[in-house]
Amino acid sequence: MPAPADMSAHAEQAVGIIDTHVHLIPGRDLDFHKALKSAIEKMDRYGVATSILMPPPRPVKIRQNYDHADFCNRLKDYPGRFLCMGGGGSLNITLHTNRDPGQVSEETKKQFAASARNIAAGGVVGYGEISSLHISLADRHAYSFVPADHPLLKVLADVAAEQGLPIDLHMDALARATPPPARLASLPNNPKMFPETLSALDRLLSHNTEATIVWAHAGTDHLGDFSPKVIRSLMEKHDNLYVSLKVVGPKAGTPNRLFSPGNVRSEWLSLFKRYPERFVIGTDGFYADPEGRGPGLQFAKTSENRLKATRAFLSLLPKELAAKIAHLNARQLYGLTAAQAPAISLEGSASTPSRPRQQENSGLCRDGNMAHCKIVCQQGNQRACERLRRSR
Repeated sequence: MPAPADMSAHAEQAVGIIDTHVHLIPGRDLDFHKALKSAIEKMDRYGVATSILMPPPRPVKIRQNYDHADFCNRLKDYPGRFLCMGGGGSLNITLHTNRDPGQVSEETKKQFAASARNIAAGGVVGYGEISSLHISLADRHAYSFVPADHPLLKVLADVAAEQGLPIDLHMDALARATPPPARLASLPNNPKMFPETLSALDRLLSHNTEATIVWAHAGTDHLGDFSPKVIRSLMEKHDNLYVSLKVVGPKAGTPNRLFSPGNVRSEWLSLFKRYPERFVIGTDGFYADPEGRGPGLQFAKTSENRLKATRAFLSLLPKELAAKIAHLNARQLYGLTAAQAPAISLEGSASTPSRPRQQENSGLCRDGNMAHCKIVCQQGNQRACERLRRSR
């Protein structure tokens, strides 16, 4: 996929981050204001130029459900910082409501395709978050499963290819049906046996080779089969498979972690070097209004740690590879222009939390946070640019 025509040389050289997988937890009446402020504060602190927002993958309707139309039009106060995906609060519900592949009618397929085209018309950059196997990780966290080659996922692949939009797919990887590990077996929503998933993903990728699938959450593997070996075997076979990396710290209790203290694990580094254009960052960050509901509030507590881990991971990669994974691949994969995803540098932004700013943009740089000044200057704030000049 060619790079956008207006991507500048500066953008190509910068080592900022485009986070391709982010969720918001709104407050009452779908108020996203505080969640967005929380996201911007963390993005500025950790050198994230742009976040792609998407609704979580709902298997059923909930009391405070939302999709892209509920938050995309609320982003005007943050030009260039956010983009949207859609379908997690609508298409995914239809998918899991019709979970029996043998009972999907032609009329349901037509309506599903029409809904997907309507979402594309809303200015999204992809479909997400869409789920195949979604295991439960907390008491109120949903479990759901449909095979990745479900008829409606094939319909979505066809529409995605037609519209030129990637699908962000959540699918926990299993090479065979497996009982949940002890820490997951005690959760009430998980079944006694998790299904095998890899063969159906292979079939989905073959169904329409023009449909781009971004397999989410590599590096945070709860079941053990989301390994470099599995990813390599699928990438060798399917040019339309991409993977987003959800980086956790080197001491996290999960298999297939990306790095150990001081170095990227050799099997991962080999894979990145073999397919340097096929990986992007997707932190799965949750940014919440304190009055929000659901397990997303619990997950929001770990989002900053994942940003720290992401920065540490990128710092261990060769410079050109780090730039590709941090932002260049995402620009090309999602067809982003420089205006949609401004280039920033990681140089000088914090790898650990900086002191809180006394005020937001009204107090630019008063605490000496030159990294924040630089970001906001690049957004066109002349006061920030003047403060930067005076500091040199």
